[in-house]
Amino acid sequence: AYAIAYQLKLGPVLAWPVTARANLIDALYRYDAIARLQDAQLDKTRPNPDPPGNEKEEGGLGEYIQLGPVGTAFLPSRLPRVLLIDEIDKSDLNLPNDLLNLFEEGEFEIPELARRKRRGTEKEQAVKVRTADAEMPAQSIMGGQVKCCEFPIVIMTSNGERDFPPAFHR
Repeated sequence: AYAIAYQLKLGPVLAWPVTARANLIDALYRYDAIARLQDAQLDKTRPNPDPPGNEKEEGGLGEYIQLGPVGTAFLPSRLPRVLLIDEIDKSDLNLPNDLLNLFEEGEFEIPELARRKRRGTEKEQAVKVRTADAEMPAQSIMGGQVKCCEFPIVIMTSNGERDFPPAFHR
């Protein structure tokens, strides 16, 4: 994975070390609802400088969402990213099937962003979220949909501890 990324100049490898408790949602993104709630509570205790009806949303929603390595690999980009899924055989039995849909569609949804509508209008609003790539600035997501332009190069390692479904091998 590292040699491919280096030789093809595709940026840093996005690595996901799989554990027994790993699930696809965590690899796609993480939403910190607790931090958002805490910030909202702090905002309520501060005096509001905005006139009534012109209040701003407490912190941008994107401040509380960070894409994981798999989610970052599926961001639209001119060149594909290299995604290393390390020791996939340690995962829950359902993870390979969950990955199949993502690999077939090349897109996923962040429900917290998909439900969000701009106040007073039906237009979609881009939300900037952090990524798993420290070198990459925050990325804009429209309507909660993340869809790759170039499918990532996915490399998976396994210790051969178990068999995978035939569809996963295809």
